[in-house]
Amino acid sequence: MKILHISPQNYTGTIDLFVRGHNELGHESRLVTFYRAANLYEEDICLNLPFVGSMDWLMKFKKLVKAGSLNVPFTGTTERIFWSPRPVERLMLKLRDMRWTPIINMAAEEYGLWDFDIYHLEGGMSFYRDGRDVIALKKADKKIVSYYHGLDLRMRGAIRPVWEATDLNLTCEFDLYQRYPEIEYLFLPFDQNAMPHAEPLSEKVRICHAPRIRSVKGTEEIISAVEDLSKEIPVELVLIENMTNAEALRMKATCHIAIDQVASGDMGYGVNSLESLSMGIATVTNLSGAYQDFIPDHPFFLTTQDTLKRDLRELTLDRELRKKHALAGPPWIRARHHWLSVAKEIHRIYRELGWEEDPVHD
Repeated sequence: MKILHISPQNYTGTIDLFVRGHNELGHESRLVTFYRAANLYEEDICLNLPFVGSMDWLMKFKKLVKAGSLNVPFTGTTERIFWSPRPVERLMLKLRDMRWTPIINMAAEEYGLWDFDIYHLEGGMSFYRDGRDVIALKKADKKIVSYYHGLDLRMRGAIRPVWEATDLNLTCEFDLYQRYPEIEYLFLPFDQNAMPHAEPLSEKVRICHAPRIRSVKGTEEIISAVEDLSKEIPVELVLIENMTNAEALRMKATCHIAIDQVASGDMGYGVNSLESLSMGIATVTNLSGAYQDFIPDHPFFLTTQDTLKRDLRELTLDRELRKKHALAGPPWIRARHHWLSVAKEIHRIYRELGWEEDPVHD
């Protein structure tokens, strides 16, 4: 079976692990991305498409035309929304499509992009916002999977033609899993063997935080809490931003404690936590009661915005407590997030849907 993952970028370096899992299980899989991630994760087929990404000028233009993906705050919404572009944005996307089409067509011919059996659309996005490619694939009896990472549905909303054509919706976000009955939960794949082991640099407790979007993580509250705490006990904040993933991992490995987020208990945790847990670093985040029930075996040290300073004080001063949470991380990652286990779960779902035959056992 042939499986193609299509993604704007290799988000957090995990999408290629899906491909690796499919291939390990005896299938053929590729990843095609629109543009290279700023963190410089590994690429397979990168089209280097223009007029897409996080460039400053493009973000300013989106704000100027009030792009549909910016109509909701970074903290997201609990409402069911569909992407709704304004007329100027729709016109600009049509012009972009004209520039993209020959590049996509050349890649499709070179790599056989339309010859796969199953298409995984990361973030629920295909090459075209009008869904022309997904509609054509559906008519050709291809299977369509949409995998939502969070902000796509919280802010932009679903792209209607993709949503209507999708056969299987997946997410790694607990709040989306709770809110949308059409979506199944799937743990993010992770390769902890690629992580360095934590080796803190000093006796002073180093507390790291690595936000991609500060407002989503509650970064300002984290900075304030650690700065206040540093006036009372020997701690320092290590803020990890605007660097390659390799640089970020090296810096993270020098720390004693990692904070994922305190903004919302339903936002839970992401790749930042997978990295720090795998390294053997005590990892702090905010989980709602429902989320805790969903993963009762979790290794996190829990906190909230209101209790953050107090909780960090406890974790900083109690070396044994830090050690307990640090040691609990690696085995939990192996049990829940191992890339091959996640691949096996995807193929179990395929078989349940009748897309794949049961494996033959000797």
